[in-house]
Amino acid sequence: MDITYIISQVFVIVAMLFLGISYLQRDKKTIMILCIVYSVLYGGQYLLLGALTGFAMNIVSIIRNIWFYINAKSNRKNNKLVLMLLITIAIIFAVVSYDNIFSVIPALATILFTYSVWQNNTKVYRWLSLPISALWLSYNIVYKSAFGIIAELVLLTFEITGIIKNK
Repeated sequence: MDITYIISQVFVIVAMLFLGISYLQRDKKTIMILCIVYSVLYGGQYLLLGALTGFAMNIVSIIRNIWFYINAKSNRKNNKLVLMLLITIAIIFAVVSYDNIFSVIPALATILFTYSVWQNNTKVYRWLSLPISALWLSYNIVYKSAFGIIAELVLLTFEITGIIKNK
């Protein structure tokens, strides 16, 4: 194991803690801050692993999460035009960074996640987290991110806990 791989796995662990905590929150602004930190760290992991579409989708996520945080802080609603623009950006980044058929996985996860944080219902956010995690789990398997795989399985526990806690 080389140092780059080890650093990528440390990024995963810290990133997943932030995202896991986000599923236990009710406040949209707090969720968005935690998601920004998560995207920076998770994107760094993919960059270190050479998984370019995963990295590109996390750049889209950072842009999206900052935009949605600003809107949540200002009590502005995220309109459909912004949603369509962010999905378009995700598709463009996916096409530009396309490596192989597995590049579709993070693009789908990013589009689903974009919708989940675009709308204001945190219940929808928590429920959509399940297929999103399944997609990222698959991508981590393809790119052999051991802690990414473990982290997604742990994250599923956070997600299910968040769903149960907030029922």
